[in-house]
Amino acid sequence: MKRRIYILTILFLTALLPFSCNKSTKEQDFGVSISAPKLIGTPAEKFTPEELQTLRISNSLSFLFLNQIYNSTDSLFPFSFSTLGVLSYIYNVSDTNYLNVFSQNFSISDSQALIQNITNTLSVISEIDSTIKKSTTFSLDKTSQIPTLTQELQIPIPYEGMLKSKQLPFTLNDSTQRKMTFYQIAGTFGLSQNETALCLDIPLGNGNYSLLIIEPKDWDIKTFASNFTETKYMEIIESLTFQNLKVSLPELSLASSFSLPLPSISGQTPQSVKSLFLTSKLTLQKPTRASFAVEKTDIDTKLQANSKTEHHHINKPFLYILRGKSSNSILLLGIFTGR
Repeated sequence: MKRRIYILTILFLTALLPFSCNKSTKEQDFGVSISAPKLIGTPAEKFTPEELQTLRISNSLSFLFLNQIYNSTDSLFPFSFSTLGVLSYIYNVSDTNYLNVFSQNFSISDSQALIQNITNTLSVISEIDSTIKKSTTFSLDKTSQIPTLTQELQIPIPYEGMLKSKQLPFTLNDSTQRKMTFYQIAGTFGLSQNETALCLDIPLGNGNYSLLIIEPKDWDIKTFASNFTETKYMEIIESLTFQNLKVSLPELSLASSFSLPLPSISGQTPQSVKSLFLTSKLTLQKPTRASFAVEKTDIDTKLQANSKTEHHHINKPFLYILRGKSSNSILLLGIFTGR
């Protein structure tokens, strides 16, 4: 009798096993896109498949913008932009041929559905980290008929080192130097180095998003930006190792106004409106001293005091990307030139 009960118990537990191993059914095969996030157990689970597809389109378009932004000018200028904010307004351009190629390239069958997915995606981003404040507004210049976008992004940078600044030299693209405001922060940061660039990944806000700083070693920043691809971006993400570091970085809060050329896609360039005029304001919100009175931990104290902690100085023009740590979505992409 006992043997029979034992066998029935084993059979019952075996039957339950598939259910216990499949608590989450949200992971899906999103094809070969290198932007496909790892879903299970991360904030990326909040995104629907349609919103994930919107993030993939936005990521790919970000690198098209980056690669072509300096093509029509000899000057080097600082900039930052949010492609999610720009994407909503590309369909305001009255160029049917260009928009058809754009839609075909990114497999967009319904532009109105895309715009709604962008709105939904931005809402989910706010749910994941409510400390991120962002906005994009649109207007049309009555004389030139050039679409004008104003973007603002504010995000906390929760490190005690932001409370104290130093004036240190920053090497410009022409190899001259100028004194700038720097901050030294310490924490557990992502690090990746190769023969091309130094890469640092600094958690921001509530930790679900991070600022990826990519400082070229031998390339000038214009050449680097023109050749930096989504594949290289993902290679950096995959190679990051997290360790206790000190980082000296310049004051990143800045405003910039520039023309953002609509990228050539499959050889098709826009004929009527060739660019968007964009004014962008990035603010990294510093903490208050009171916020560290209670929250400061032993590791914070040790990092600040330990002279052996590896220290990296970001003192040349660099690319920066505000990214979702679990989805690898790009919320902001920019170039810091020191000017």
